[in-house]
Amino acid sequence: MSRTSASQRQRTQDNPLNLGTFSQLAVRKLNGTLGPVNQLVGRSDTSQTSNGGYGGGAYNHWFRIGIESPAWIIVAKGGPRPNYIQTSVYNLNLNPIQGRMILQKDSITTTSNGLTYYPYNNHVMGAPSDLYNAFDPRRLDEGNSLYFPLEAGSYLLCVSTTRNEPLEYNVAFVVEFPTGEFELLLEDYTYLLLEDTATSYFEADVTENYRSQDFHSHSLTEWTDAWKREHQEYDVFPAELVPLATQP
Repeated sequence: MSRTSASQRQRTQDNPLNLGTFSQLAVRKLNGTLGPVNQLVGRSDTSQTSNGGYGGGAYNHWFRIGIESPAWIIVAKGGPRPNYIQTSVYNLNLNPIQGRMILQKDSITTTSNGLTYYPYNNHVMGAPSDLYNAFDPRRLDEGNSLYFPLEAGSYLLCVSTTRNEPLEYNVAFVVEFPTGEFELLLEDYTYLLLEDTATSYFEADVTENYRSQDFHSHSLTEWTDAWKREHQEYDVFPAELVPLATQP
């Protein structure tokens, strides 16, 4: 999907602004204005007939995000009145497009170093499937496929206004990729996971970054470094992302 010179007012879900395809941790910020602008539209001619009136503006801005491997897309709303802004994410790899809800609340909690975390808050849910709530007590997410990383492919982010008036918005997003590798347990049985391969059992070393035990910790330092990598020194890190970080 190539970039075009079309304005956001002219864009639809079929012609979103392409934000690129990501293969590593990235932090971006989107700014815009939604709502009516009450401009004179239409035309008049010498036959004294006219059509048009007052209108213009847009109630939705559309963006495309690509990922080269499984990842999470974390979206945070900002601006003067973020409660009047709605964000939606759609999976462009499916036909027809199916909406993906951004989880606002979460019943899954975990405790680390005496602190309680809500590891999947504000993540985009997985695509609807029969695998929902396939209970597995050995996983932090208990086998609920809502919380799996998004598969490689293209996703559509829509920023909408719920008001019939001009409204400025700031929306920041993080593309975050799982880290860590699977290792066999050699000596230390402190973190023991029993994997069933259907034909045999073996023991696995569950490191702190192992995907199946990923607390979805969000490092503010890593996010800040990713922001600095692609922005000028005078570009301020999006403040709306700070509350989502779970560690320095």
